[in-house]
Amino acid sequence: LAFTIPVFLISMGEMIPGVHELLPGNWSVWIQLVLSTPVVLWGGYPFFERAVSSVRTLRLNMFTLIGIGTAAAFLFSLTAMFFPGIFPVSMHDVHTHRIPVYFESAAVIITLVLLGQILELRARSKTSSSLRSLLGLTPKTANVVFVDGVEEVIALKDIQPGATLRVKANESIPTDGQVLEGSGFVDESMITGESMPVEKEPGSKLVGGTFNGSSTFLMRAERLGKDTLLSQIVRLVSEAQRSRAPVQRLADVVSGYFVPTVVLVAVAAFVTWLLLGSLASAVVAAVSVLIIACPCALGLATPMSVMVGTGHG
Repeated sequence: LAFTIPVFLISMGEMIPGVHELLPGNWSVWIQLVLSTPVVLWGGYPFFERAVSSVRTLRLNMFTLIGIGTAAAFLFSLTAMFFPGIFPVSMHDVHTHRIPVYFESAAVIITLVLLGQILELRARSKTSSSLRSLLGLTPKTANVVFVDGVEEVIALKDIQPGATLRVKANESIPTDGQVLEGSGFVDESMITGESMPVEKEPGSKLVGGTFNGSSTFLMRAERLGKDTLLSQIVRLVSEAQRSRAPVQRLADVVSGYFVPTVVLVAVAAFVTWLLLGSLASAVVAAVSVLIIACPCALGLATPMSVMVGTGHG
């Protein structure tokens, strides 16, 4: 953003009424080159890697078009800067008398897609921290009641299924199990969302991490560690984070058809202008198609959809 915003403002200066250029002479183009180069080569490097990989595997996706579009815009702009003589006079800008460059197009597209990736990563990070806090609700120890009636506080990891545990008032349920003796009310809102405590009596199921009310009862430990309901929820969400959302898979399916179509249209534009015009016009037409079709909106829309959905979830 720090590099892209100045490039964007300098490039769009001529759009401001009464202003042809924010910077005089060749300064504008050179500053755009200097500022956009790290954005394209460093910020866009992961996208170019994915684009090359997608071409090798013949599994074209959004990053294929982003890589092709931004590379075409950047390389065309370099050519226009250093070899303006190969372009016809009709292509020169009426105000600056230079060949237009598209450094800002490449920089803005990469910045927007990077922003989308960061938003998605932040959403996943927030979910992971929420899961860690969820696991923190489970106590690390439990009151074990032995056959002879002796009670001892033991680390939860050392307790075996079938052990008898005493859950005191205002304590969290240490693990999944069922009530053996006594009764009371348990707050299960962390699992069900229901704010009203649920009455428990002998035979009632208990979920580890839920909160006991003002009574004390005995319970039998049934599922421990990774087998508890809470651990299974954490595992399922973690697996979901590593997989792709349906909307992302749909975007890839659409890109699989969209990318070859765009490339074919660009080739058709190039051939048509080569036959009817000149090589320079053909290059400009092909590059224009690639830049305009570059799905920077999709690069933001899909991650933002995932981020909002994850937040609500």
